[in-house]
Amino acid sequence: MNLEDKKIAVLCITENGKELGLKIKKLINQSDVYYVKKDFTPSDDKAIYINKRLKEFVIDIFDKYDYIIFIMATGIVVRTIAPLVVSKFSDPAILVSDEKGRNIISLLSGHMGGANEMTLYLSDLLSSNPVITTATDVNDKSSLDMIAKKLNAYIDDFRDNVLKINSMIVNNETVGLYIDGDYKVDDRGFINCSKNEIESMKELVVITNKKNLEIKNNNIIKVVPRDLVIGIGCKRNTESAHMINSLKELLDKENIDINAVKEIGSIDIKQDEEAIINLSEYLGVPFKVFTADEISKVDYLYDKSQWVKQNVGVYSVAEPVAHLLSNGNLIIKKHKYNGITFSVGRIDIWYTL
Repeated sequence: MNLEDKKIAVLCITENGKELGLKIKKLINQSDVYYVKKDFTPSDDKAIYINKRLKEFVIDIFDKYDYIIFIMATGIVVRTIAPLVVSKFSDPAILVSDEKGRNIISLLSGHMGGANEMTLYLSDLLSSNPVITTATDVNDKSSLDMIAKKLNAYIDDFRDNVLKINSMIVNNETVGLYIDGDYKVDDRGFINCSKNEIESMKELVVITNKKNLEIKNNNIIKVVPRDLVIGIGCKRNTESAHMINSLKELLDKENIDINAVKEIGSIDIKQDEEAIINLSEYLGVPFKVFTADEISKVDYLYDKSQWVKQNVGVYSVAEPVAHLLSNGNLIIKKHKYNGITFSVGRIDIWYTL
């Protein structure tokens, strides 16, 4: 399980719970262990002592951690978090363990928050019994939200479509799955379709980063993996509208769904370029910059411009940046649009059981 950049809180209210919490910290180093109790006597250990009521402290941290592991009775946890729960698409993953670590319960945000996955991971570390009650998992089936999460994918009307497809899967209804590309997904419960079979499916999930599909089926839910990156070079003070419209033109020409863009990038002297910043905001993706030294390590692989070299210190920007963002997997070479140059790379998405 990849816990890089994840924040984990372990909450306990008894000495036995604290012992288990510190054991978890030894196994998962980035976790913070909180001993929450009024009128305690601090000890010289790695727990963080909180002199508050549990309900008061949970309010403070509820939206600051990716995972919160409670070591206490489930009833206490339910009463504590109830006023804070909003949606499985935004709430942190909530797990509950007894003081002996015999049972680990996935209580909240099992799929999207990752509580189910963490429950299995932690149970394996502690040799505990994992308790998972989500219907798809209990029935050994996949789910649309987990496919989307693993592929970092975009889906129109995400909540409604996830609820509909997951319900159909659990109730053994037929849902076709067509994978347009080399994406590896958990397809348990779906009916894998060839291109010749998809038109006969009453309900069809299509995994693709293409904008337009030559499919005659009106019941399509498109899952768009965010696996494309854009390298950008441009003249100073380029107009934002021109930047956005030019990228749209390129993506339309290449039949790429705009929701497939994961990240954009340029050279660091462009970090304050308003047009690129606005493009980043328009797409809702990060804008990453690279130094001339970083770019110069790969710019020799692409067409060279002495003018660019004299002005920014490297032979080219768009292609080397797309190269760096995609680990060398360039799929579209540079395209020029009146002072703007784009190049597109693709990152590998590995999704295995």
